Amino acid sequence: MATGRLYQRQLMEYAQDLARAYREIRASQDDFLSVLVTLVELKAPAARGHARRVAFWALRLNDALGRPLEPAALGAAARAHDVGKLALPDRVIASWVGEDDEGRELLATHPQLGASLLEHVAAFRGWIPWVRHHHERWDGAGFPDGLAGAAIPLGARIIAVANGFDYRMHGYGRDPAYTLAGTTAWLEQQAGGAFDPELVEAFVAMPLEALWANRLWLEEVQE
Repeated sequence: MATGRLYQRQLMEYAQDLARAYREIRASQDDFLSVLVTLVELKAPAARGHARRVAFWALRLNDALGRPLEPAALGAAARAHDVGKLALPDRVIASWVGEDDEGRELLATHPQLGASLLEHVAAFRGWIPWVRHHHERWDGAGFPDGLAGAAIPLGARIIAVANGFDYRMHGYGRDPAYTLAGTTAWLEQQAGGAFDPELVEAFVAMPLEALWANRLWLEEVQE
């Protein structure tokens, strides 16, 4: 009997040690992503906060869909979606949208560059395809691989909607910021073209005005 209690105590201690080790590993991975995102934003001040906002909207859309994806993985992928831009010349990163044809061609390589960078961390590999494919289009006219429809991973489709919403709301480079009404109208126009129409429908049905007014993305993204 005493042996059984000792075994149970040892097993519990072992489980607690594993849980502690997992938390430490998870924290170090989050720190690594934070460093990468900070580096991107230092090189492109106009994009400061973009990664956090995209993560916020992606997680809200995932909630609206009934959480088909694991929130921590989706939040990490959404934060990391632009880290491939670190491999581009500083002048291209700073422009964010590309000031000429050469700059835009270079920017179009950032999804696969980001995937190549992130694949060195084994724990990220489950969601790296969401980073690689977040600029694919529902109609197949996107990049880097020209995937279409349901062939595009769901995580990438969710990030694409969140990314498009943030770009439209804030404006970057030559593009002006739009109103919330103008942005939601644009998303609906792009449904079936750039974006998964079911995701757009779910996104615009969310309480966007209240979420936008509260600026909840200014807090740490809760996964």
